[in-house]
Amino acid sequence: MKFFVRHLRATRSGILMMLAIQGSVFLFGVLMVLGINAFLNEDRDYAAIGSMMALLGGVLGGGIAGGYGASVRYRMAVSMGRTRTSYILLDPVVTALHSLLGIGAAWALNRLELWLYGLLYPGWELSLDVFSYFEWYYVPILASAVCVISFCLGALQLRFGPKGFAAVWFPLCFGPMIVSNSIAAVKNGSGSLLAQIGRGLLFLAELLRPGAWRAVGAVVLLALVALSAVCYRRAEVRM
Repeated sequence: MKFFVRHLRATRSGILMMLAIQGSVFLFGVLMVLGINAFLNEDRDYAAIGSMMALLGGVLGGGIAGGYGASVRYRMAVSMGRTRTSYILLDPVVTALHSLLGIGAAWALNRLELWLYGLLYPGWELSLDVFSYFEWYYVPILASAVCVISFCLGALQLRFGPKGFAAVWFPLCFGPMIVSNSIAAVKNGSGSLLAQIGRGLLFLAELLRPGAWRAVGAVVLLALVALSAVCYRRAEVRM
């Protein structure tokens, strides 16, 4: 328990950074909505963009930042006399607490944003609010996703350093955008390289049924977690 408290205290800077990032992107999203409604939007509606960006900042940013700082936390824990196994078991718990705090902060900002727009735009329609689609079981799913991302990225950094981390970080950031744009290019009948990528992705998706793809994804995920655990157990500790 003492080590858990020490580990939690040692990572408080990461919590503060996550909250600062959430507050910054929230403010940017709110200002963007105000600017759009003031100069571009001709309809009487608005979207809760600020809190949506805060949620993304807490989930994606928390996982990436947690993974990038894993080498520091790992070396600190081992230098304090903790075993590698105890770190492997404990650090994901702390990451989960961080992600739960980030989700809670995004929800609180969502309440604030909707209250603000209610004052500024009385009678206007709320066209988009990500939390209106939010079910309670999404919270443990998101927290688990953050833990897995942080755990695997941390192992990657320990094994290959910052360059290895960056080699995976960029595809994670831009991959979803490329996939969505390539699928859209296929639907538009384009013959571009992006459309060819989309056709290849659709071909792969049709090879197996959705249930089989979920099973493949679960196996790949478990393999990544197992390989990451091996990296942590074999990593050298340099101070």
